[in-house]
Amino acid sequence: METPGSLIDKLFTVDHKLWNQEDIAQTPGADDHTVAEAKRKISKLNLQRNALIQEFDELISDIVLKRKEPPVVPQMKQYGKVS
Repeated sequence: METPGSLIDKLFTVDHKLWNQEDIAQTPGADDHTVAEAKRKISKLNLQRNALIQEFDELISDIVLKRKEPPVVPQMKQYGKVS
């Protein structure tokens, strides 16, 4: 079950990978093979990014328009000592 937070987390991960590939593609002195491989990865990552943005927009729209209930995920984090 996707939540707004889980989609944002995935979007952050894809954006991070995208920026890394952009850095590789723009590295001074990078050979053609390296640049081409980075550009292919950039293309795939942009597709993933766009799909995640669309999924996020649809989920938020459904929640705002009350077509869906906001997903509730139980928290697994525990802070401090548990008695």
